[in-house]
Amino acid sequence: MILTSTSRFSFSIFLPLFLLAFFTTLTSALYAEHAGIVDWHKPLIGEWVLEPTPPLFLNRTTTSTLVAGGERVVGVTKRNLLVVLDGESGDLVWRQALEEDDPVVSFHVHDDSILLLSGSGASTARYFSLATGHLQWERILVPAQGRLTTPAWLGTDVAFVNPQEAEGDGSVVVLSEGRRVSRLRLGDGGLLWSMESPGAGSTILFKQLIVSGSSVHVLALHSSFASQTLLTSTLDLATSIPKADFGQVPSIVHVPEQAVIATSSKDGAATVVWTEHGRIRTVTVKEDGTIGGTKDLLPGKGRKYDSLIDIGLRGKGIVLGKRQDGGAEVIDVSQARKVEEFELSADSPERSPSTYSAAQTKTGVVINRVYWSFNMNVGVAQTIHISDLTSTDVITSGFTFNFDTTSHGVLLHAAVSPSLDAKQLPTLILSTSSGAIQRMALDAPGWIREESLADVKAVRFVDLGEPEVEEVRGVMAEESFVGRTIRQLAEFVDLPAYLVRFVKRFTAASYTSAIQTAPLNTTHLHRDQFGFQKLLVVATGKGKVFALDSANGGIVWSKNLGLTTEKGSEVDINKMWLVRDGEGGRAPLLAILAVKRVGETVSTVAYHLNAYTGAVNGEVDGITGLPIGKVLFPGEPQTAFLTQFENCGSGAKVLAVIDAETKLHIFPFCKKILTKVSEISDKMFFYTESRSIDGSSIRGYVPGASSSDSSFTSSLIWSHPFREREIVLQNEPVIFEAIASFGRVLGDKSTLYKYLNPHLLVISTFTPPEKGVASQAAIGTGRVYVIDSTTGEEIYSTEIDGVVERGGVQAQMVENWLVYSWLSEKGWRLGSVELYEDTEGKGVTPAVSSFDGQKVKAIEQTFIFPTEVQALGFTTSKAGIATKELVFVNGRNQVASVPRRLLDPRRPMGKPSSMDKEEMLIPYDVLLPVDQRKVISHKYDVQGAKHLISSPALVESTSLLLAYGLDLFFTRGLTPSGTFDILTDNFNKVQLLLTLGALSAGIFVAGPAVKSKKLRMKWY
Repeated sequence: MILTSTSRFSFSIFLPLFLLAFFTTLTSALYAEHAGIVDWHKPLIGEWVLEPTPPLFLNRTTTSTLVAGGERVVGVTKRNLLVVLDGESGDLVWRQALEEDDPVVSFHVHDDSILLLSGSGASTARYFSLATGHLQWERILVPAQGRLTTPAWLGTDVAFVNPQEAEGDGSVVVLSEGRRVSRLRLGDGGLLWSMESPGAGSTILFKQLIVSGSSVHVLALHSSFASQTLLTSTLDLATSIPKADFGQVPSIVHVPEQAVIATSSKDGAATVVWTEHGRIRTVTVKEDGTIGGTKDLLPGKGRKYDSLIDIGLRGKGIVLGKRQDGGAEVIDVSQARKVEEFELSADSPERSPSTYSAAQTKTGVVINRVYWSFNMNVGVAQTIHISDLTSTDVITSGFTFNFDTTSHGVLLHAAVSPSLDAKQLPTLILSTSSGAIQRMALDAPGWIREESLADVKAVRFVDLGEPEVEEVRGVMAEESFVGRTIRQLAEFVDLPAYLVRFVKRFTAASYTSAIQTAPLNTTHLHRDQFGFQKLLVVATGKGKVFALDSANGGIVWSKNLGLTTEKGSEVDINKMWLVRDGEGGRAPLLAILAVKRVGETVSTVAYHLNAYTGAVNGEVDGITGLPIGKVLFPGEPQTAFLTQFENCGSGAKVLAVIDAETKLHIFPFCKKILTKVSEISDKMFFYTESRSIDGSSIRGYVPGASSSDSSFTSSLIWSHPFREREIVLQNEPVIFEAIASFGRVLGDKSTLYKYLNPHLLVISTFTPPEKGVASQAAIGTGRVYVIDSTTGEEIYSTEIDGVVERGGVQAQMVENWLVYSWLSEKGWRLGSVELYEDTEGKGVTPAVSSFDGQKVKAIEQTFIFPTEVQALGFTTSKAGIATKELVFVNGRNQVASVPRRLLDPRRPMGKPSSMDKEEMLIPYDVLLPVDQRKVISHKYDVQGAKHLISSPALVESTSLLLAYGLDLFFTRGLTPSGTFDILTDNFNKVQLLLTLGALSAGIFVAGPAVKSKKLRMKWY
């Protein structure tokens, strides 16, 4: 071949560009300057545990470790966390996570530290630094499994010993499992003594304790067939020896909350307080353990008291007495007097039930009440400030505040600050039924933490349109063709400015500047240059839907689909789909399926939601303003899936929902769709998972005849039963996206055709060793199945012996690549499987139908994995050209990836052959190395991440990834094949343009001479 001057020029230009694209694939680690720009982390804590120790507001007046003006909020959450928040900003200061088999019971702040009780019956005590969260010591209080009580904190308590009454750094007395009392040193957690009362057992439960003088006074409940009575026991603080026998208190209580033990005005004594026959009664327990006579605390007042409210001030002798009409009074037990009454605290249809809280100051206490006023539509806070407990002076104050009940539900608790402002008003930390935590002061709403995001049920990525399209979306929806033509001609005058901007962007723009995108809001919803910025729509367990900006995690909009009360949300979201994209100037549409519980009525409802604004189609409730949704049928759904049909009016894909009777319902309803479903009913396959006392099974169906209620009956076509005692852990469809290659060329030039079937199910199971055995340490058998959901055929299966139940078996599959993990007795293992069509000869075309009965060839290999696996996922790309990588969450709460080359099951066992080298296969090593450069989350501690979901960017090289479970972590820095389609920041674009310009000018000048030379050559 003879190269002309023009072809030589083209080759010289494209060769360097090809080499540039090739060598950029060799580096895919995250640059340090991109950390925090291409990713973000939202640390979450979940909902507060409100009993027995609700969140506590601390500041400089209560602890010395805080700087002047510093504030802290301490609490434990339902996600088994001990948490400290910054009260001024709402940011997380620190958190400590406990194992699932070590549930949090209560926390107790003492000076600059926090004592945490956990385990069954408070079997373990831990002491943390309030400032840093560092563990100072840990002590096992109950050697064996603790005693189970209901509620879990019943029979547990803590009493700190004053320094003047103890030696050294002080001590603490802890009540565990309702019968064991232990005294520990605060300095190192050393055990001073521990005793278990021989009288405590099945009928006697130690409820609370208090330290006074040289005695530890214990309040106990003695249960009988009809009711409960109160007992007391007094122990010597120094030796734990009982000072007297059980003291019998003449009393009758029906629930444990009716009785408490508090301090007394007499040194060394304590006061037992309970409600009986509508009165508050007390008895004094002396220092030697003897008890005095029973007295009415407020005789002759004629009040009828229903119960006592323990607000954490028993050590100060303060409790709340709740009357039968709902009114609350502050009672000083030690002085046997009523201190003050909360105004208008009696039950009324004009007010919501009240929530009470308290905080201790250096010399007094602050007691607060919060409720919602239905008449004024505001929250109301009332405060009683007792500045000195030795005085009778009381200051009462209050204020109203705005609170969005539609978005945040009802008020569950309000932690009150121990200090008041110049107007004698406190700052509150509100806890709501929607999971939100909010700082509130007089006319000054503060930060909000949306903790319902810690319980995400479904996630969808929503692509944004181009800026020009989004700016004229509202205009295009209404303008005519003539109007659009006139508008576009008028915009033609901006062409010179556009060309200037284009040249500047081409010569001066960089990758780093391009990824620094502007935050999204409801008026600014368009994508960036590379398609990195999208909407993350997440549906939570509280029935609340959020749209997050994928660039920074900020909330663009939120929407409640149902009421949330102290009992939870009436809407339980099941699944979510993107049923219409944003092409053609229309807004993308989401379909949400949920179960709605109103009283005793349970129904399946569906919603259509605008992904850009959060607006829900359909009717709204006239009182609450919340969407009603479309009721599909009574009861809960078995499963649901998207069909290939589009609705007649909205253009959204139709949803098929299967009820408990295996009837198929469509949403939204359309008669044309009913006809279409009937026409292809024998080709419309779906499956359900059935669990019963006889075992579990997966069953496949096709729609049958249409019934009178516009639904379809179903016909069973296959069933896949599981073995006896086999537990289904996971049931996931194969990830089936853009595919660039349908086969794999081997070293001998033959081809392995991928087994590509979009109807595959990946199922993982665990079988315990013996019937009735349930333990996280149990060793059983794990299995992984790949099943065709159209025929029920078992495409692939494997059995794994020696699986530890705690680790389970996780499996994920993309295209023809299956990866599964399990915990064996010797550590974590990883299996990698590739499925290919088993063609008998060359040139055989792969099958295109599940009913063709093709053979499948499985190539598999297992590896030792040096870290725990909490979740599995894969990268993805727009065209499927970029290499796919395995993404996982390890035991150190890090999100990391493993290159596919390391997980290739065809890695040769010994020395690679020439054909293996042709395929660039790496020799097999049973131990998979973990490269720290592949840790995607770098410095972030991503706690509780159990799910990974990915989405492609507009550039082929980059994949977007969201990890969720407790925390949220997002990154757009995943480039498995390198940034081969993005130029680096140090690439000299100006030099490239000048070079191309100079070469073009040379060609332009030399062109006529070349033509003349060619012409002369033709004459000779």
